[in-house]
Amino acid sequence: MAQTLRVIPPLPTTERGTSCSITCDKAGELLLYCSGSNVIWRPVSAMAAGTEKPEEVFCWRGHVKNTTCAAMSPNGQWVASGDVTGAVRVWGAKGDHAQKNEYRLWDGVVKDVAWSDDNGRLVAAGDGKEVRAAAMIWDTGSKTGEVSGHTKQVNSIAFRSQRPFRVVTGGEDMQVIFHQGPPFKFARSYTNHSNFVNSVRYSPDGAWFASAGSDSKLCLYEGKEGEFLKEFAKPEGVSGSFWAMAWSPDSSQIVTAGGDKKLRIWDREAAAQVAEASVGTGLGDMQVGVSWASSTRVVSVCLDGRLLLWDVATGLSLAGTVNGTQGPLNCLACDKKLKCLVYGGTEGSVAIAPASGPTIQASIGKGIQHVLGHSDSFAGKPEAWIISLDDCIRKIGLESGEVSAPVEVKEFMVGAGWLDAGESKLIVATGKRNFHCVSDSILWSKAEAVKRRPTAFASLAGKKVAVALEQPEGQTGGMSSAQYDIQLLDIADETADGLVEKAVLQRHLAEVCALRFSPTGEHLASSDAAHKIVVWGLMDEVPVAKISDWNFHTARVGSLDWLEGGQKLVSGSLDRHLFVWDIRDPASKVQIKDTHKGGVTAVAAVSDSSFASAGHDGFVLLHGLS
Repeated sequence: MAQTLRVIPPLPTTERGTSCSITCDKAGELLLYCSGSNVIWRPVSAMAAGTEKPEEVFCWRGHVKNTTCAAMSPNGQWVASGDVTGAVRVWGAKGDHAQKNEYRLWDGVVKDVAWSDDNGRLVAAGDGKEVRAAAMIWDTGSKTGEVSGHTKQVNSIAFRSQRPFRVVTGGEDMQVIFHQGPPFKFARSYTNHSNFVNSVRYSPDGAWFASAGSDSKLCLYEGKEGEFLKEFAKPEGVSGSFWAMAWSPDSSQIVTAGGDKKLRIWDREAAAQVAEASVGTGLGDMQVGVSWASSTRVVSVCLDGRLLLWDVATGLSLAGTVNGTQGPLNCLACDKKLKCLVYGGTEGSVAIAPASGPTIQASIGKGIQHVLGHSDSFAGKPEAWIISLDDCIRKIGLESGEVSAPVEVKEFMVGAGWLDAGESKLIVATGKRNFHCVSDSILWSKAEAVKRRPTAFASLAGKKVAVALEQPEGQTGGMSSAQYDIQLLDIADETADGLVEKAVLQRHLAEVCALRFSPTGEHLASSDAAHKIVVWGLMDEVPVAKISDWNFHTARVGSLDWLEGGQKLVSGSLDRHLFVWDIRDPASKVQIKDTHKGGVTAVAAVSDSSFASAGHDGFVLLHGLS
């Protein structure tokens, strides 16, 4: 049996030049945000304390394309979420989270959704050829009037829940448009803004609404009749876009998230700023989304996805930071001494998740290919090695997140492993068929070390190296070769000439995707694109395939790792499933179904009874065996 011990969600995703949708449920207990094609919610209080439990973190996977916005109904029963294709899906917030309805509103992005306070109506805004906003009955999709008047994309929409109902919109045509209803119809428009209107929001009491834009303006309007009241006084030095705004629960204050990397609180009555906080100076510090969760808590999101928790009881002070990664994950490793997980992906960030305490984040700037952790016998300082798509190798401190200067290999690295027993030198195999030994610099290189381009690589520190090769070119008898060799080499010494061929292993009929030596060196596991797993016995003079019928995956098996002790093997596949195999009882297996949307991309053993997995959905999951 297996159970989920820990869930590490991805951070919100957004694109440069646009806002990021983060919202809370009415009670202010759950934070909802979009990451890739998923909608995620997390408990606000547990995020702040770093005590999130697996059952408290939820991911809805119903969208096919990237999601852009989400909002929970006031009664907590339903969630409406939109995506880049113009689809709004309504699904259950409780029970089995089944989808109730899907509405195709237009052919462009959905930028914003909102509920009426009676849970009966839904409004949405975005970008279509003719229709750019809509108001409807949520369970039937019946339109309740027209939300019109804009000539360009509508960035934001808000619903006045108190009767008489009202709808207000703001768009890239620099207009704020007020609608009366239902049925809703155009009432009046305002051109107070000189640049895009990025956010419009009604106050909780319905007495006011406000608009914020790329012109650094914040404007206030009367809620019932839509009359423009005043523009908030700009403090000295304010610049950049106001990407998002939110009202305090008592309707007396507004918080704005700015492109100048500042969070600002404004007093409605005085129409002036009363507090501000600067996040940093880097591009990733831009504030692109904000939600006022409770009377004392504001949550904002940075362009790089970091979630910032602010204490607003007395001013504006940072209470906590939630770090992680954005986008799909490619690689995962475990430092066996600290029991911390290190992972990275396509967006160029690396995250370090210790056994307890907050996650540490570091930005590499290029997509991450491989992460290598150390064994519990490693005597050096705690660090992991990172291989990225700029063809460089870096070290990252596991306690500080500090990244070393890069070592330039200048070749695409297919795989890497420890050359020496002290785990101070890497041996890497490149797409040009070369081997390189790397420490703080390239110590040696061996050109054309293998006959064909490698497809997978593994090492047993100080003892063995295995490299899988692509099939030979050409055809025999009109058929392509099915010779997918694994070259096994002994490490006689740590020089370029110290790699001595031991054997050539032939059993796979498709490209070999992953190789992994067992900790004891008794076995080598290999997997391929035809979902076959082979376990080779290495203790005999001639290595033989001891197990070759582990064929229960239904897609490419791209990741393998042995649990401590070397008797159990974990496999992860693009079919989204995980298997735990036992070489002492080859017929037995533990299957963990549908772990990662889009497929499993990496697995890493943590102990003899636990392991972690990462996937295209950006999640890291820690699994335990009982």
